[in-house]
Amino acid sequence: MVDPRGVVTAGGVTYLDAWCHSAEAPRLFRIDRIADAEVTERPVVTPVEAPRDLSEGIFTQSDDTAPVTLLLEPPARWVVEYYPVEAVRQLDDGAMEVDLLVADDRWLVRLLLRLAPYARVVSPPGYAEAFAGAARDTLALYEPRRTMESTTAPSG
Repeated sequence: MVDPRGVVTAGGVTYLDAWCHSAEAPRLFRIDRIADAEVTERPVVTPVEAPRDLSEGIFTQSDDTAPVTLLLEPPARWVVEYYPVEAVRQLDDGAMEVDLLVADDRWLVRLLLRLAPYARVVSPPGYAEAFAGAARDTLALYEPRRTMESTTAPSG
């Protein structure tokens, strides 16, 4: 659920600028990628703010963002077409290093889980550790199921 602030354009792409209740932060949503929308009776609960000025780009470095470098293998190259990146360095083996600004640690962890095993954090190391922990936690969710399936399988 979002509280809309306005519609903005950057790089020829139109975005809904809104407060995202699930992220608990302002977010931009590409209009062409919104599959469904519904107007609710719920009133806007966040302070009224003007839409963001995107004249200097979608993401600018601030106290709320952290620069992150990812190593992307060829199956994960779509990231540079889908998300705004600061820099791309093509490597000889077909992989690439990508610099991007991250405003939400949870967003980066979810992205890395989607990209696994074709991406890894080059820097800063704290993000690599956070991803490794999230990956372990996710795999652990499947362990009880495997154990239960192996003990309840019919023999014979």
